[in-house]
Amino acid sequence: MAQAQYIRYSRGMLKRFAAIKILLALSLAGALICARVALAQTNAVSPPLKARQLTGLKVENSDGQKVGTVRNLVLDVKTGRLRYVVIGSGGILGVRASLKVVPSRAMSTATAKRQTLAVNATATQWNHAPAFKLSELLSLADPNHAREISRDFEMSPTGAIVATNSASTTKHATAANSPVLELKFASDLIGMSVVNQKQEKIGEIMDLLVSFGEPRPAFAIISSGRLFHREHHYAVPLNALSASTRDGKLTLSADTTTLQQAPQFNQLIWAAAAGMTSNQIYSYSTPED
Repeated sequence: MAQAQYIRYSRGMLKRFAAIKILLALSLAGALICARVALAQTNAVSPPLKARQLTGLKVENSDGQKVGTVRNLVLDVKTGRLRYVVIGSGGILGVRASLKVVPSRAMSTATAKRQTLAVNATATQWNHAPAFKLSELLSLADPNHAREISRDFEMSPTGAIVATNSASTTKHATAANSPVLELKFASDLIGMSVVNQKQEKIGEIMDLLVSFGEPRPAFAIISSGRLFHREHHYAVPLNALSASTRDGKLTLSADTTTLQQAPQFNQLIWAAAAGMTSNQIYSYSTPED
């Protein structure tokens, strides 16, 4: 009798162990599926592009013909978004080059050639696109001009018009007196000093993280210089920096504690940046770190 009870008990325990194993296996499978979905969503978003690395890259039209190289980027400091790419051809060391400005949505990195970008324009469209002068930067804030550029590249003008409404034509007359900077060349932003609200220097902008296609806030990479024999870098949404025409510096609302406790910038944060409105500061690692 005791032996029969022992056998029934052993069988019951084996069934329980089997059930537990099945539940653990199902939980593990569920976790793996969730992880793969999250990874797939993250990988679906292209990693950020560095402004300094984009400069000089070859650009081809949709017919596979070279139209020039990237000479500069135009960003809206107020919204923190990349708006246009300046493409140039000809000239000697960049002097007297023929320039054209392209909406960032018309640019793509999806090409089969290394170190080459694509512009959504045929050879005919490109030839008909108007020339651009660096002195015409403020004209890009004109909604009518933005609409014309969008039409040149067969794009809906909605994005471009919304992008430039923040820098309306009324800003042309008040630009000299306004402390708010709107459109700015990447080459002018890189190298600018960043200070806190006490006017204490935090560092300098060493690069910008941008993207083509889907509108996404640009990040400024700030180098704080060498502190205790180590250089620190931070990724800050561009629109978190306020500018002053008085001293040509950018102001970041951050104290030492905020910088020291800044979380690490990564691909997940970049993937979520499209809908981000916060001015969160991140610690940024470079390959040399």
